[in-house]
Amino acid sequence: MVLMGVFSTFLVSWLGKESMAAVGLADSFNMLIIAFFTAVALGTAVVVAFSLGQRNRKQARAATRQSMSLLVLVSFLLVLLIELAGEAIINLIAGSADQHVKASALVFLRQTGWSYPAMAIALVECGALRGAGNTKLPMFINIGMNILNILISSVLIYGIFS
Repeated sequence: MVLMGVFSTFLVSWLGKESMAAVGLADSFNMLIIAFFTAVALGTAVVVAFSLGQRNRKQARAATRQSMSLLVLVSFLLVLLIELAGEAIINLIAGSADQHVKASALVFLRQTGWSYPAMAIALVECGALRGAGNTKLPMFINIGMNILNILISSVLIYGIFS
């Protein structure tokens, strides 16, 4: 997930320092959200591993469902929060930054906020799979997500025929 932010920053860096500053501001909030989602996913992996170690598949499935439900609900609440109070979030993070940078950061934050539900699902499912002992599939999922992020980000940042 962090690698996706690095790629986005790299791709935007060609547009200028204001754009790069805007992405950096928005990504500071995004990293906080990713850290929370990752912590829940790690907890899910631990509970799934413990449950499967006790041969309790029902408990492992229940833990995965509960984590998934929690993070999807929280992710949609965060999307709503960003839509309603995104300007206040950016002002809190950016302080006295240039208005143009703040406006660009708000646009970027609102757009990336809509990725939170998918990110929540991916992180919990990958955590559950790791807890179940399957480490290859989460690795391939993350590689695929990074490739998809580069492609989609490139199109959104530069356009199709730039």
